[in-house]
Amino acid sequence: MSTLQFNPNNVKHNLRKHGHTMTSWAAANNFRFRDVSDVVRGIRHGNYGKGREIAEKLAEFSEQQPEQAA
Repeated sequence: MSTLQFNPNNVKHNLRKHGHTMTSWAAANNFRFRDVSDVVRGIRHGNYGKGREIAEKLAEFSEQQPEQAA
Protein backbone atom coordinates (compact mmCIF):
# COMPACT_ATOMS: atom_id res chain seq x y z
CA MET A 1 0.00 0.00 0.00
CA SER A 2 1.37 3.41 -0.88
CA THR A 3 1.62 6.42 1.39
CA LEU A 4 -1.71 8.18 1.84
CA GLN A 5 -1.64 11.82 0.79
CA PHE A 6 -3.98 14.49 2.13
CA ASN A 7 -4.77 18.01 1.13
CA PRO A 8 -5.36 19.75 4.48
CA ASN A 9 -8.15 21.93 3.11
CA ASN A 10 -9.99 18.95 1.62
CA VAL A 11 -9.75 17.01 4.87
CA LYS A 12 -11.10 19.93 6.90
CA HIS A 13 -13.87 20.52 4.33
CA ASN A 14 -14.93 16.85 4.49
CA LEU A 15 -14.95 16.95 8.28
CA ARG A 16 -17.14 20.07 8.25
CA LYS A 17 -19.53 18.43 5.75
CA HIS A 18 -19.96 15.63 8.28
CA GLY A 19 -20.42 18.08 11.17
CA HIS A 20 -16.99 17.58 12.74
CA THR A 21 -13.91 19.59 13.49
CA MET A 22 -10.48 17.97 13.70
CA THR A 23 -10.78 18.15 17.48
CA SER A 24 -14.18 16.45 17.61
CA TRP A 25 -13.18 13.80 15.07
CA ALA A 26 -9.98 13.06 16.99
CA ALA A 27 -11.92 12.70 20.27
CA ALA A 28 -14.59 10.50 18.63
CA ASN A 29 -11.88 8.16 17.31
CA ASN A 30 -9.72 8.13 20.46
CA PHE A 31 -6.82 10.06 18.92
CA ARG A 32 -5.02 13.11 20.23
CA PHE A 33 -5.75 16.30 18.28
CA ARG A 34 -2.04 16.97 17.81
CA ASP A 35 -1.51 13.56 16.19
CA VAL A 36 -4.42 14.10 13.77
CA SER A 37 -3.21 17.60 12.98
CA ASP A 38 0.31 16.32 12.28
CA VAL A 39 -1.02 13.71 9.82
CA VAL A 40 -3.25 16.23 8.02
CA ARG A 41 -0.43 18.78 7.78
CA GLY A 42 2.04 16.18 6.55
CA ILE A 43 4.33 16.28 9.58
CA ARG A 44 3.58 12.59 10.12
CA HIS A 45 3.48 10.78 6.82
CA GLY A 46 1.19 7.94 7.86
CA ASN A 47 3.59 5.19 6.82
CA TYR A 48 3.34 3.17 10.02
CA GLY A 49 2.14 3.25 13.62
CA LYS A 50 -0.35 5.75 14.98
CA GLY A 51 0.10 8.06 11.98
CA ARG A 52 -0.89 5.30 9.57
CA GLU A 53 -3.90 4.37 11.68
CA ILE A 54 -5.07 8.00 11.65
CA ALA A 55 -4.46 8.32 7.90
CA GLU A 56 -6.45 5.17 7.15
CA LYS A 57 -9.37 6.26 9.34
CA LEU A 58 -9.39 9.71 7.74
CA ALA A 59 -9.40 8.15 4.26
CA GLU A 60 -12.25 5.83 5.26
CA PHE A 61 -14.16 8.73 6.82
CA SER A 62 -13.76 10.96 3.76
CA GLU A 63 -15.28 8.24 1.54
CA GLN A 64 -18.49 8.22 3.58
CA GLN A 65 -21.43 10.33 2.45
CA PRO A 66 -22.60 12.95 4.96
CA GLU A 67 -25.93 12.18 6.60
CA GLN A 68 -28.69 14.45 5.35
CA ALA A 69 -30.61 16.47 7.94
CA ALA A 70 -34.34 15.79 7.89
